[in-house]
Amino acid sequence: MDPLSASITIILGKYALDKGAELAKEAGPAALEKARDIVTTALGRLRKDPAGAFVAKGFEKSPQGYQEPLQEKLAEIIEADPDFAAKLETLLEAYETAAQEHAAATGATYQASLEGSGAIAQGEGAVAAGKGGVAVGGNVEGGVRLGRQAEDEAEIPPAEKPPKEKKQ
Repeated sequence: MDPLSASITIILGKYALDKGAELAKEAGPAALEKARDIVTTALGRLRKDPAGAFVAKGFEKSPQGYQEPLQEKLAEIIEADPDFAAKLETLLEAYETAAQEHAAATGATYQASLEGSGAIAQGEGAVAAGKGGVAVGGNVEGGVRLGRQAEDEAEIPPAEKPPKEKKQ
């Protein structure tokens, strides 16, 4: 995917989760206004054709479930419509500028460097999982198994399994 559709999809996702409440805390009120402009522009353009309208409607109902289709459809439209791409670029630059100004004013700036495999998480509530890791947020219920089975849980070899009952 192209970087523009990826960036726009991230902003749409952050905005859609709670109508921008968390985004306002993170990036500031000016960036929130720019994010609203991005949402209006992107979803408005998607609604101009049936497939895009279907994706936009699905995204509004289930932002996480429709994030990939949204990004794919945006990438398709961006490639086909240079004027739309230019408008999104302008909106994205304005959003990023507002977010950076907010970060500088509040002292909430981060810097990191990563070489090789691994992960970096910065900021309030950030979570990272490195290579082979699993990051879980919220509550987890039920059985969770990672890695190899314990010897006492190992699968019974096929010859030792009891015969399956036949349904009549």
